[in-house]
Amino acid sequence: MKINNHQTSIIKRKLSIFRNDAAFTIIELIVAITLASMIILITAMIFKQTSSAFSESDARNEVYQNVRAAFDVIKRDISGATLNANREWFKGEINAITFLSSTSNTNDQPITLIKYFLQSNTLNKSENTDTAFLNAGIFTFGTATTTGIIGFNVSTLQFRYYDMSEDSWANTWDCPGTNTSILPDAVEVKMTVSDMRNRYTGTSTSIIAIP
Repeated sequence: MKINNHQTSIIKRKLSIFRNDAAFTIIELIVAITLASMIILITAMIFKQTSSAFSESDARNEVYQNVRAAFDVIKRDISGATLNANREWFKGEINAITFLSSTSNTNDQPITLIKYFLQSNTLNKSENTDTAFLNAGIFTFGTATTTGIIGFNVSTLQFRYYDMSEDSWANTWDCPGTNTSILPDAVEVKMTVSDMRNRYTGTSTSIIAIP
């Protein structure tokens, strides 16, 4: 069967249309794949940013909760600071504090010798409820002392002591000693704490008045 020129022209035209349609389909496919890739990438970036924001928020909340819990204990003890019959004992240093407190304790005793200090990034509290501290001179904590941890991941612990009569803050306070057997009017406590996974670090300060 012979194909005339008219039929050949029709076939060529159909082939041309098919090729154009095929080429257009490939371009559409490439564009669609590119757009899909961009959408996936943008979605992944948004998810990562959202996840990071939630992670930092959780870490911040963890730090603030731990700091608040530690401050609650420290505030209770320091606000109950007192002196015994010998006008003892309050020894304030820049990174540690030792004092007698009349706040309630687990042994139901009237007085407790307490020390707060930092060791290996943990906030420690030592205490002894020996009633001999009421009248006898204080030279050591003694064998009945117990030490517990009240804060983890604490990188700095600092104290300052306020003298209302001088309207000034000091880095140390010695009673009895240079401060003539009187208690400071207030104690400033500053802590820098991180969450357990080291995602967030915050510094908090509390000023505790001594009645």
